[in-house]
Amino acid sequence: MLALAALTLSLQLQQTSYDLLDGVSIEVAVHNSANAPVAVAFAQPAEYRISVLRGDRVIWSSSTAEPAGVTFPIHKHTFVQGPSVLVVYVWNTIESDGSTPDPGDYTVRAQLLGQNLAPQATAMLHFIPPVPLAAVEKLKLGNSVTVSGTLDPTKQILTDSSGSLVLARRLITAPDEPVAVRGYLIRRPDRTLVFFVQRWAPLQ
Repeated sequence: MLALAALTLSLQLQQTSYDLLDGVSIEVAVHNSANAPVAVAFAQPAEYRISVLRGDRVIWSSSTAEPAGVTFPIHKHTFVQGPSVLVVYVWNTIESDGSTPDPGDYTVRAQLLGQNLAPQATAMLHFIPPVPLAAVEKLKLGNSVTVSGTLDPTKQILTDSSGSLVLARRLITAPDEPVAVRGYLIRRPDRTLVFFVQRWAPLQ
């Protein structure tokens, strides 16, 4: 147990502020302050859990439900002295319910899932509001941004309080409610500007 007490966890984000729908890079590392390697036993295949919280509410977790009645053999992971990167995880910023988070502050939490050992680490994450549609045409072609609004019946024209934007493709399966769209401006051969869609998701 003394050896296990030498293990701590750290969590680092590539940056602290992101656009909605931009991938968030999360690095989780185990730090061994003992003078020798330390072996940790795990009862499940997953050795860590990453969660994103808005206040006290978990909006997303890397954990998946284990099938009922299924057991896994215990395995061990030996951590050498010093820091060992456990995972670099890129969260797609989609909540568990399929929507995109609201702008604001969130907590990212990582936990080691070892038997008799569960150190945690946290970091703060901020999502900035979508860019107003009227400002998109002032950006350089190819610069990725996130916008939001409601779609017209064709599912190809996005509108917010500042204006409208033509999307390069129809979001056929989009609901009749506000959506967030990440992409960039492109110029068609006829010189018209349209917004190339990389990803989209409903807003809460």
